[in-house]
Amino acid sequence: MHNPLRRLTAFLAAAVSLLTASGCQGSGDPQPESSEIPQVNTVLTVTAFNVGKADAMVIQTDNSVTVIDAGNKGDGKVIEKYLTNQGIETVNNFIITHFDKDHVGGAARLVNRMKIENVYVPDYTSESDEYTSFIEKIDETGTPLHVMAAKSSENWSVDEADFRLYAPNETDYGKNEENDFSLVLYVTHGQNSLLFTGDAENARMDEIMALNLGKVDFLKFPYHGNYLTKTEAFLDACDPSYTVVCCSEKEYADDYTVETLKKRGIETYYTCAGTVTAVSNGQTISCTQNTADAGE
Repeated sequence: MHNPLRRLTAFLAAAVSLLTASGCQGSGDPQPESSEIPQVNTVLTVTAFNVGKADAMVIQTDNSVTVIDAGNKGDGKVIEKYLTNQGIETVNNFIITHFDKDHVGGAARLVNRMKIENVYVPDYTSESDEYTSFIEKIDETGTPLHVMAAKSSENWSVDEADFRLYAPNETDYGKNEENDFSLVLYVTHGQNSLLFTGDAENARMDEIMALNLGKVDFLKFPYHGNYLTKTEAFLDACDPSYTVVCCSEKEYADDYTVETLKKRGIETYYTCAGTVTAVSNGQTISCTQNTADAGE
């Protein structure tokens, strides 16, 4: 388990000064004066693409690129274009949370056209064409594939950011319950914490809550904004300041979800209104949305 206390440095801070600006900015509740406050000199950027009701995200630090899911078939080119426009040819870690077509659909293209150092997947298989194409490209290119066994975790650190990837606890969630196989990524960067939940449904949300990660500053909302019986308890547990919901205008987040997020005062971004960029400097998180690509 990744204990948030690991983020503390050896230096005592007398007080925490939180800056505010336009857009979503902040890092949640200030730490007590007696706490040791981590100081970082790096920036971490999250990009959640507007690719309809599908997940496609990139996390970047100065020296690393992590991709979480690749949307539907054809969406891989969106991620590829975004990275190559920055002169990036290598993805250090490529996480496929689970094998639904709106998460693995564009993966084969990325594996085929970019250098991928590591691919992480949950421990099950699918019969879909998108999954088959993805696995064939993995084999063809010799890309390192890490199948995460139940209850396992992987962790790595780069540029003052700590990444912890959690596999699901079970090997069987019942018929048509692939969403609960979702790999979950927890990232800490200075004072900030970020949680990426794939399409976690009730059983997987229970598992995430059992990790006792505490409050997170930034949440990739589970399962495209569907409202489930565990939604309220899950939001109580992670108490996010900001959240991103990956959805389309035609398949929008549930009305109950939208209402709940408003009532809780959680700053919420829906990707159908444009690609979302969140930037952490270790103390605050600033969010912007590119409304120019809304509805695409």
